[in-house]
Amino acid sequence: MLWTFDTAIDRGPHDAEARAAKAGWLTDAYADQLRSRRPQLAPGAQWREWAGHRAYTTVVLEKTEDASKPADTGTEAWRQWAVTATATGRDHWVGEPVTITLFVQLTRTAANKAWRIAAVTIR
Repeated sequence: MLWTFDTAIDRGPHDAEARAAKAGWLTDAYADQLRSRRPQLAPGAQWREWAGHRAYTTVVLEKTEDASKPADTGTEAWRQWAVTATATGRDHWVGEPVTITLFVQLTRTAANKAWRIAAVTIR
């Protein structure tokens, strides 16, 4: 959800973060962190290009592993993902796919509770 954008309804990429926070998939602390860092600048050239085509993104995840990641515990886990987002315009334009690597920290308060995203590092 963090990289699923729709330029017809979103003002910028930050709106996807707000949706993820509202959905309850983030820890309260991480959601607060994302809410507090409202962008100071316009979204940028890539967003403007996408918006010119009234584009939305589709996202494909590929699980990758980092051999040096910490071992999972009952309340903390780390995952690495390759995220590829492709913008498709409502005018049938298709942008070049954009791929990033994410390191995701997951936490939960107890082994029988749901996992929440506590941090995301982009590489």
